[in-house]
Amino acid sequence: MLVQDVMHTTLTTITPKTTLPQAMRLVQQRGIRHLPVVENGELVGIVSDRDLKRAMASPATSLEVRELNYLLDRLPVAEIMTRAVITIAPMFPVEEAARLMVKEKISALPVTEGGRLVGIVTETDVLELLVKAMGAGEPSSRLDVVLGDRPSALAEAVKAVEAAGAVISSIVTLANRAGLKEAVIRVATINPGPAIKALEARGFTVRESWRGQQGPPHPTLSPGGGEDEGEGA
Repeated sequence: MLVQDVMHTTLTTITPKTTLPQAMRLVQQRGIRHLPVVENGELVGIVSDRDLKRAMASPATSLEVRELNYLLDRLPVAEIMTRAVITIAPMFPVEEAARLMVKEKISALPVTEGGRLVGIVTETDVLELLVKAMGAGEPSSRLDVVLGDRPSALAEAVKAVEAAGAVISSIVTLANRAGLKEAVIRVATINPGPAIKALEARGFTVRESWRGQQGPPHPTLSPGGGEDEGEGA
């Protein structure tokens, strides 16, 4: 899947002259966390809700509170925005966007084409895609199958599952903490027993299995705590 398939194309942008309070109101009203800064049709910066909160909650100086508020009300985002913006093209794979966000420790990437801003992709978009790719929340079972280092192991595992009459809805391969290659196989059944037996008969270790119709139980909230809010663009 490509960036253009998951990016937001209905964008809320601001200019370098937009004031901090104006930008904060947009963030709150639109339920978003990132504002691309555009001037004369070109992307010149980006500002996040954290940037805005940090700037507006700056430690008090020798200025009187009223004077400080007066200045903040007129401070343009040009003073706090990130100017060296990391961008990505719409035809890049989504995993490249994820790699960039992890590497650069950022939570959003403006999408540009020919120097023009055409969209934005966030870490939430990538996580939502992962949830879909893993088949989470669907009536299904998840099997974590240790593949080892056999070149044909994945093909053999697929044959074993299909021979047991299970329909595979998704497969993701990755290395576990021990460095062993695993296949996370999602099968469209809540009774994975026959598939597990078929895999074990072929010498595979099924490290974990999980089954359910509506996905895992909702996380519980700790006393006085709460879940992180969802992230918009």
